[in-house]
Amino acid sequence: MRALDALEPVAIATGQIREPFVSPDGQWVGFVDGLNTLKKVAISGGPSIQLTILDGAPQGATWLPDDTIVFGTNNPATGLQRVSANGGTPAVVTRPDHHRDEVDHLWPEVLPGGRVVLFTITAQTGGLDNASIAALDLRTQTSTILVRGGLDAHYVESGHLVYVAAGTLRAVRLRSEKARGPRARGPRRAAVGDDEVWCGRVRGRP
Repeated sequence: MRALDALEPVAIATGQIREPFVSPDGQWVGFVDGLNTLKKVAISGGPSIQLTILDGAPQGATWLPDDTIVFGTNNPATGLQRVSANGGTPAVVTRPDHHRDEVDHLWPEVLPGGRVVLFTITAQTGGLDNASIAALDLRTQTSTILVRGGLDAHYVESGHLVYVAAGTLRAVRLRSEKARGPRARGPRRAAVGDDEVWCGRVRGRP
C-alpha cells in the first residue's frame, strides 16, 4: 500500500498475495494467500486473519456493505459464493447453467447500494470473446445479462461501467432507476444502447 502523500509503498501483508480488494469502510484489505486461502488484514498492517479456504483458484472478490464477501473461483460447479467477512463456511450464490452454454461465474463487483453484484459469465464456446456481463440482485437471487461479448466489468465513480470486449476497453453509463421518475411503469429489463445500459436498479437509455 502507498499513501497518496508518500513516495514509498508499505507492506501490510506478505506471502503469495493475489486478488486484493478493500472493505467499504477502507479499513481492511481482503486477499488470497497462496492458491486458495482467503484472508483479510487491517489497512494499517498487523497479523492477517484467515476467513475461509476456497474450492479453487481465485477469480475475483468484492466486499459488500453488510460485511460479507462475494467471490468467484475456477470451480465451475459453484459459480459465485458468499462468506462472512469474519470468516466461516461459504454459501453458493450462483451456479452456472451448463444447458445455456455457461462455464463459470467470475470477477464479481458490487454496485453502490450493495444490492446488485456485477459478474462475468464465461461460455463453453467462443472463448472469452463470447463471455457476458450480468447483474445479480442479491435480494431476489435473479440474474440478468447486461452486455454480451464483454467481461471483467468495473464500476467507476463517474457512473460508468468499464469492461473489456474483443481486446478493447469500453464504457457505458449507468444511472439509478430513480432517474426514470414516478410515471415509469412496466417490468424491469436489461438493454444496451449507444452509450448506456440498465437492469433492475441500474438504468440507462435503451
